[in-house]
Amino acid sequence: MPAVYPAPDGPPSPRRSRCPSLALTLSIRLGILVLSALLPLPPVHANPVTARALGMGNAFTAVAEGFHALYWNPAGLAVNGYELSAGLGGLALPRIGEVIDTFEAGNPQALTASLETFAGIRLGQAAIGAALEAETGQGDPDLQVLDWYGIGVGFPLTPPEGWSFLSVGMTLRHLAQRTARSVASSIELSPARQAERLDLGVLAEPQQGLRVGLTLRDVWTSDVAPDALEPSESRVGIAYQPQGWSAGLRADLSTEGTLSYGVEWPVDARELLKLRLGQQLVPGMEVMTTAGAGLHLGPLRLDVAAGLTRLDPEATRVRADLSVQF
Repeated sequence: MPAVYPAPDGPPSPRRSRCPSLALTLSIRLGILVLSALLPLPPVHANPVTARALGMGNAFTAVAEGFHALYWNPAGLAVNGYELSAGLGGLALPRIGEVIDTFEAGNPQALTASLETFAGIRLGQAAIGAALEAETGQGDPDLQVLDWYGIGVGFPLTPPEGWSFLSVGMTLRHLAQRTARSVASSIELSPARQAERLDLGVLAEPQQGLRVGLTLRDVWTSDVAPDALEPSESRVGIAYQPQGWSAGLRADLSTEGTLSYGVEWPVDARELLKLRLGQQLVPGMEVMTTAGAGLHLGPLRLDVAAGLTRLDPEATRVRADLSVQF
C-alpha cells in the first residue's frame, strides 16, 4: 500500500545535486509516453509488483515465475527460460500530470500518487533487472524516489520421494532512496541512503496440484535500519489446484500480517487468456480488491491488472507488464 519514506538519516550534505525542473518534467513525461506506447494499456515500494500478482491480490509467492521471480521468489528462476520484461504502474495515474505540476510549484500535494516502472532480462536460471518508484504523499510537497537493481539465480534440487518439484534461489539487490524537492525552478536531491540486501526463496511441490513457496527477506543486509528503506516482509504462499478444476487458488501470508488471496483461471483450453481476481488485507488499512487478465500470443505475454480500495480513480492502482520470450 502507499507509503511515504522517511528522509535519510544523518545531517544533510552541504552540497546537493541540481537539475533543471523543466528537464526533469520532460524526462518523466517522456518516460510515460514511451512506456505507454510499448504497453497497450497503461504496498507500495520500488519493486516489480507485476500485473499477474496484483490481479490475484498479490498472492504470488508460490507461483512466481520468469523475470518477476527475481523479486517475488528467486526459487522460481530454477525453471529455465529466456525473456525480456518491462512494466509500468502506479497509484492515481489519471492525475499524474497534476501531481507533477504541483511538485514543480513546491506546493503540498492534494493526494497520494506514485509512478512505478521496471525492466529486466532473464537468461536460463538467472535474471537481472532494475525497478524505480517516484511517490508523493497527501500534504507533502516533496517527492520520494526509491530504486533498486539486482541479480538473482535459482537452482533445482532433487525432490524427496513422492514430491514433484523442489528448488531454491537467491537475489542480491542494491537499494537507494532519495528525497527530491522543488526549489527556485530547480530540483534538490538529498544524499542517497543506500544498502545491499540478500533474499532467499524456496519452492516445493509435495504433491500434484499443491505448491508451497517461501521468501525470506534480508537474510543479509548492509543496512543497520533495513525497514527505513523497504519493509523486511518475508512471505509464505500456497498455490492449489484441485483435481478436475481449471482454476487455481492462491494465498500468501507475510510476517507483517498481510493476507493475500486470489484465483486464476484460463478462459480457453489453450490458456491464451487468463482471468484473475483477489483481495489483499493489510492490518489497519482498507481491503484492496483486485482484478486482472493475461494474454498469451506466441512469444508475447501481456498482463494487466487494477486494485482498488474504493470506487475512486485516485484510489486505484493499475499495472501493465509486457514480456517477450525467446
